[in-house]
Amino acid sequence: MNETASWATACEWMGTLADLQGASAVLEWDRETIMPSGAAEARGAQLSTLAGLHHRALLDPSVGDALEQLRESGDPVRAASAHEGQRERSRAERVPEALVRELTEVSSRSVAIWTDARERGDVSAFVEGIRPLVALTREQATCLANGGDPYDALIDLYEPGTTYADLQPVLDDLAARVAPLVERLAGAGGPALPEREWDGDRQMALASALADEIGFDQSRGLVGRTAHPVTMGLGAGDTRLSTRVDVADPLSSIMAVMHEGGHALYDQGIPEVWRRTLAGDAPSLGAHESQSRFWENHIGRSRAFWEVVAPMLSERFPLSSAGLGPDDYIRALNRVERSTRRVESDEVTYDLHIVLRARLERAMILGDLDVTDLPGAFDEGLHDLLGISPASPAEGAMQDIHWAAGIIGYFPTYTLGNLYAAQLADAAERAVGPIDEVIRAQGMAPFLDFLRETIHCHGRTMSTPDLMRQATGSDLSAEPFVRHLERTYAPQ
Repeated sequence: MNETASWATACEWMGTLADLQGASAVLEWDRETIMPSGAAEARGAQLSTLAGLHHRALLDPSVGDALEQLRESGDPVRAASAHEGQRERSRAERVPEALVRELTEVSSRSVAIWTDARERGDVSAFVEGIRPLVALTREQATCLANGGDPYDALIDLYEPGTTYADLQPVLDDLAARVAPLVERLAGAGGPALPEREWDGDRQMALASALADEIGFDQSRGLVGRTAHPVTMGLGAGDTRLSTRVDVADPLSSIMAVMHEGGHALYDQGIPEVWRRTLAGDAPSLGAHESQSRFWENHIGRSRAFWEVVAPMLSERFPLSSAGLGPDDYIRALNRVERSTRRVESDEVTYDLHIVLRARLERAMILGDLDVTDLPGAFDEGLHDLLGISPASPAEGAMQDIHWAAGIIGYFPTYTLGNLYAAQLADAAERAVGPIDEVIRAQGMAPFLDFLRETIHCHGRTMSTPDLMRQATGSDLSAEPFVRHLERTYAPQ
């Protein structure tokens, strides 16, 4: 078989995988946004069937020789697709299809239980809901680890080639450096916004307008509403981002749009012709998070950004926004305080939340922490790191969807994303100009163009460390991030 024939065989196989993943993503998006709660069991069965078919397709024996030949191709897309295909096949060989199907079905059921339990503050229901899922995830991790560290095997699903031994020094060092900043900067920023009502439907209209403003193409995607913001690529030309709505605080939704918008822009920036290949994705979740953090924290917290958004708020909320200008929003947004809620915490304290979650989920996977003890361990750990305790179960171990969905090993990628985003912001300012000056003169498009040229266009043709080194000129470092914190949050 020559390379042309091998590529044709691989493309047909990868197209099947992409279609099965896209179908699953449609069902997951529906589940997270508009699915009635009574459909949870049926949806779990549907997703389980698709997961089983995907697993079976991954192991198709007819594609093995083609992938082996393509690994040495001089075409980076072909070589990257072959490398990723062999890696995914190797994983699939170690996990039985029955376990894959059961994990998917139980995960869907667990998410439904979590959604209801979180709303009611029923921590017992949450614990019993995730118990079987954690057990299955531990079984999956053991299969994937093949005698190695099971938590490393889960991290590798999201950040290939990375281990907890690699991450722990980064997390611990960052926690040690951030702790004194929390002490020094607590109270920086300004007061929260006045207690006013911000209509939910108008917030969603603003979310759509804001997505347009940063360059999201709604002819190839849409903006939805959900309890926990998420972005999903459902296939070529179909990227969905969602935001939450808090009628007492529009900042929550705005920053969720910026965060999820960063993911969505990355998804839309990968060349369309690659989308049905295994090269048509980000090389890792850390790379993906670098994009969401760049838009959320470096563009979304700039003064020039709020000079754009404040008039949008005034137009849609004339009464609620009365007397408020860019500086009021910035001070409220950049308030440093010890919050129990990860998704709404400030940048200074955010990574302490990640340190806690990484420690707890590793302990669960290694069997050192029983699921029954998770809520208490979470509360204790939060108090140790931030000196605060959750006011309700919903603000404790129940607050994130990750554990309810069986997404374990993902949390550390948020911190990697923060570090990479700070390095990218420095590189973008060197290449394009100071963020405030550029936005005022040209809008946000120059920064999207920078990311398209340095990150998005490469897809999965190189590893994340290589991609970021090429884009920023340096290896992973916490220094740019710490400088950003000092600059952004220094008391005025």
